[in-house]
Amino acid sequence: MAVLDAHRALLFGLAALTAAVYLFSTLLYRLFFSPLAKIPGPWLTRISTIPEVNALKKNRRAQWVTDLFDQYPDSVAVRTSPSSVSFNHPDAVREIYGHGKTADGFGKSSWYDSFSTTGESLFSTRSKKRHAMKRQMVAHGFSAQSLQLFEPYVDLTLAKFMGQMDKFATTGEGFDIYFWFELFTMDLMGELALGNNFGVLDAGQPARYSTLVEQSQRFANYSGLLPFGKYNVKVLSWVPLFNIQKLYRSRLEYLDYARVALEKRFQDNQRQVSGNGKARQDIMQRFIEAQDPETGHRMDFNELRAETSSLMVAGASTGSVTMNWMTYYLCKNPPVKATIISDLEAMFPDNLDGRDPLPYTRLNKLSLLEHAETECLRLHPPIGYAMPRDTPAQGSVICGVYVPGGVAVGVPAASIGRNAAVYPDPHRWDPERWVGNRNTTDLATMKTCFLGFGHGSRQCIGRNVANQFVLKMIAQLLLRYDIQLENADLILGMKEFTIQKPDQKYKVVLRPRRE
Repeated sequence: MAVLDAHRALLFGLAALTAAVYLFSTLLYRLFFSPLAKIPGPWLTRISTIPEVNALKKNRRAQWVTDLFDQYPDSVAVRTSPSSVSFNHPDAVREIYGHGKTADGFGKSSWYDSFSTTGESLFSTRSKKRHAMKRQMVAHGFSAQSLQLFEPYVDLTLAKFMGQMDKFATTGEGFDIYFWFELFTMDLMGELALGNNFGVLDAGQPARYSTLVEQSQRFANYSGLLPFGKYNVKVLSWVPLFNIQKLYRSRLEYLDYARVALEKRFQDNQRQVSGNGKARQDIMQRFIEAQDPETGHRMDFNELRAETSSLMVAGASTGSVTMNWMTYYLCKNPPVKATIISDLEAMFPDNLDGRDPLPYTRLNKLSLLEHAETECLRLHPPIGYAMPRDTPAQGSVICGVYVPGGVAVGVPAASIGRNAAVYPDPHRWDPERWVGNRNTTDLATMKTCFLGFGHGSRQCIGRNVANQFVLKMIAQLLLRYDIQLENADLILGMKEFTIQKPDQKYKVVLRPRRE
């Protein structure tokens, strides 16, 4: 027995020694001998994701990466974790995200696995083949023709929103317009993705769903920083910390909410089918009807549920925050606001009070209004950190920097959007920089580095839908009301949750432009 115990003790000691040697060797390699060791960044990022997790916890992950570029101004790349590198150069955008790059091996990293829920959505799928198939299946759902079919739902929801704004304009009291933008986008995406609104505009109160969306996405972001790939969500769900468990429960509740809402979408024939016997023409109907032209494959319920969850995040959260920044900057820049109003009055002389819907087919021809949106998204991209892509197995040279295979690389939208080499006077809001008749910068490079909707073949497929309701909202507000900040000296900063939001609440005052 004593010999057996001694033998067991020896084996245990050897195992412990082997583990210690392996750990020490790994740390030594990461610190000094890995090709990534030459890329600047905090020394702790060479061996741990702790700095990035702390930045996420403090709601400043995107700003943390931008600060790293400021600390190393002579470098186009910074180390953000043992296996991830961020770049801040136009060439990196082309080399990582450019069309055809996924064929070269720059596929989505394991970070996206954390955003797969009941199935892979168009956003979360890492498979190039499945993404191409999904995108081909649903592309017609975001065409110009489809936008016209969706527009009645936008106008219906806008009418409810403006009815609430009329009440504030009557009293002249300051109010939180961003709060109402969130209600608007939540109801609108309910109409487009689920066949019914949430009733939040009528109630003047947010739905439980909106909180669940943000908390679920936060859980996914934490999961994505773990090193276990597709098992990240499961592993994190085991962590016995109160905040983590709270976020995980929100994720489960969020998915169940989507299930119930989608089931109702199928069961409520009165809403699904219009009076002429045709199916309700919204985004979800387009997804339901989507079919792979080669195989005839259609999305099953779990796939549709995953797409629904993704649509609610992409449409509701990003749209509302973009309208917020447009309102803020237009109020801070009266000459630009006055020019846009003048353009609107010239285009809609029979609708000077903004009482009637503004058709998007005409509205999208107002270049200054669209440039104002683009400039807001440059300064405040909803997702500010890098959308990670894995380098090919053989490694890759990006902007002259060698990165070995299997490393997550990307360009943070918040960093490149304020890169002074791309955008002169980068912190200044200047919609006219997008006109392209200036000699101070290269418009093509500016457009390449604009990542407000992503870049390349994996950019946001719902870009046109978002542009439609954002521009219609801002245009009708400008025609209908005189909008002023309650505090004219207000300076808004950013605070990052899942998306980048204002760092403080603020109020606006509305007055009717025409009695």
